[in-house]
Amino acid sequence: MVVPLPHQRLGLDPVPELIELQKAGPLHEYDTEPGMDGRKQWLVTGYDEVREILSDATRFSSMRPVDDEAERAWLPGILQAYDPPDHTRLRGTVTRANTVRRIESLRPGAEEIVEECLDDLESMGSPADFVRNAAWPIPALIACDFLGVPRDDQAELSRMFRESRESRLPRQRNLSGLGIVSYAQKLAARKRHDPGEGMIGGIVRDHGDEVTDEELAGLAEGIMIGAVEQMASQLAIAVLLFVTHPAQMALLLRERPELVNGAVEEVLRYASIVETPSPRTALVDMRIGGRDIHAGDVLTCSILAVNRARGDRFDITRENPEHIAFGHGIHHCIGAPLTRLQLRVALPAVVRRFPSLRLAVPEEELRFKPGRPGTLRRGGASR
Repeated sequence: MVVPLPHQRLGLDPVPELIELQKAGPLHEYDTEPGMDGRKQWLVTGYDEVREILSDATRFSSMRPVDDEAERAWLPGILQAYDPPDHTRLRGTVTRANTVRRIESLRPGAEEIVEECLDDLESMGSPADFVRNAAWPIPALIACDFLGVPRDDQAELSRMFRESRESRLPRQRNLSGLGIVSYAQKLAARKRHDPGEGMIGGIVRDHGDEVTDEELAGLAEGIMIGAVEQMASQLAIAVLLFVTHPAQMALLLRERPELVNGAVEEVLRYASIVETPSPRTALVDMRIGGRDIHAGDVLTCSILAVNRARGDRFDITRENPEHIAFGHGIHHCIGAPLTRLQLRVALPAVVRRFPSLRLAVPEEELRFKPGRPGTLRRGGASR
């Protein structure tokens, strides 16, 4: 059987070949790539095997298999690129900022941001581009509050977030991406002298001596670039799911609004934005999922296949929408509480403000971002 790329989709759905692989067994071998010195590559589609691999940092490394330390250090502060003990040290610096209590304290500000963005969307009339005018600015501004970005900088930084991923001009994407990196460095330097509010300032106050300037900027950059894009994609896809499942939208709007938390988990499970976490490299020989794995083999875990296999129908009344959309183990996404807060605030607001929301184009004409088929590039909405 041909092994598809683990991120391949048809719209929001995994390609049929991926589902067939998931049914056929938990591990599947790729062809060995040139230059990998005989190391095998494996696609992991079994739920238990994915959890086992992601939770075991003693047998599996998340660092890329390279020999050049300079190459390995190109992303200081990006947690996915670290193994213990450095990962443990850095992760500990951001834990306090991501507690349930801390994230819940952001709710009033998040509610204000959502209402203001939806006001802007409504003022544009119909049809309107939901992705550009709501799905991007809402998470960008919420993330700015979370990080402690001054209000005067938020609009410009929000624009750079969107253009770094959405601009059709490569030069503009590159300039905006470099602008975000530069701003993260300036923000880290500013917080060293005046911590103020937000995650970066909290790290400086509580763990300043444990984190280098480069790592501090990297932590900010990781939220700015990675988390905002994923949160924007997740919000856009969540709204698309409800628009294309009107009975589920009616449940959330009128009949059972108390289902919002379960609805958020079902959205995360059914349309996992992150198809795979960073690949893991086996550190020792072992047997897993009935296959012999050797030290140096590279394993890619398909969150997309595993989550969808737990239910192929979108149903917000599902009693236990168990999923691993945020990964598992030591690299479980630190942004999970913030993403949940955004969806729990934004989804009810969208369906309440726009109860007749519908697509402005036929569903088959929706465009998805090249290279990330589960991510909407642009999408009109009519009310």
